[in-house]
Amino acid sequence: MFVFLKTLFWYGLLAAANLALAAVIAISGMYPNLPEMDVLENYQPRLPLRIFSADGELLGEFGEEKRQLVRFENYPSLLVSALLATEDQRFFEHNGLDLRGIFRAGLSWLDGGRQGASTITMQVARNFYLQRVRTVERKAYEMLLALKIEK
Repeated sequence: MFVFLKTLFWYGLLAAANLALAAVIAISGMYPNLPEMDVLENYQPRLPLRIFSADGELLGEFGEEKRQLVRFENYPSLLVSALLATEDQRFFEHNGLDLRGIFRAGLSWLDGGRQGASTITMQVARNFYLQRVRTVERKAYEMLLALKIEK
């Protein structure tokens, strides 16, 4: 019995090493294909055209999206807390990937459930750079982009 467990351990270790090597090879092939960060660094949201009267009164706004830029400092702290509580509780503790969340989602998936593991940074990467198709390759790019964004 002990010999069987010892053999099983070594085969498991060998499989884990092969998996890690395959991941390193895949990442080294994918990383050069990542887009530059200038889209995020120079982000200009679509703002409506605002027409004012001569005395400064707003007459109208025209455009598809009616946005107004707000600095982070001006967001209510309760809104920030609510967003972090629902989307990414460990936002200030990780580097773009929440490994505990990924592990939890993986266990849920093995059990037939479905939980998200995307951090806010991964969601930004997906929304700015990637298409919304559900593939392992897209998820790998999303993770790499999240690391690059956080860097």
